[in-house]
Amino acid sequence: MVCWPNCWRIGPGSAPVAEIVVFDTSAFLTLTGEEPGADTVQEFITDALAGEIDLRASFVSLTEVEYITRQAKGEEVARQRLADIKALPIQWLHSDETLCGEAAKLKAAHKVSFADAFVAATAKRLDATLVHKDPEFNALAGVIKLHGLPPKAGKAK
Repeated sequence: MVCWPNCWRIGPGSAPVAEIVVFDTSAFLTLTGEEPGADTVQEFITDALAGEIDLRASFVSLTEVEYITRQAKGEEVARQRLADIKALPIQWLHSDETLCGEAAKLKAAHKVSFADAFVAATAKRLDATLVHKDPEFNALAGVIKLHGLPPKAGKAK
């Protein structure tokens, strides 16, 4: 059972972090929309709270979650969803010149969107596993570590 949005409001554990995991925007939307794979996203959050993983995300996911939610659900839901996401045990990586350069290289070499290039560059910089539902990232297999989530019901991979 997914306990979104209030289940993570407990203190983190003290175990050493073994792995870095980066959430793509699709992981956030999977969680907030209670789509197939939301339980897996929740497990990563629980692991982060326990100190078993280091959970990260790219700044572009904040923008994507906001505009997607505004379009589908309106401004108030978008505002609340962003507040809930910012309360998660996630460290946000913001852009800098090096990240821009890496995103540009990934975008030039692979068929990925502008936003996905930044998410992928974030995962690459951190040598992290990228949790996603976006088949566009399959083009980066071998470049970054990927953990795919199941597609929405009724959608093929």
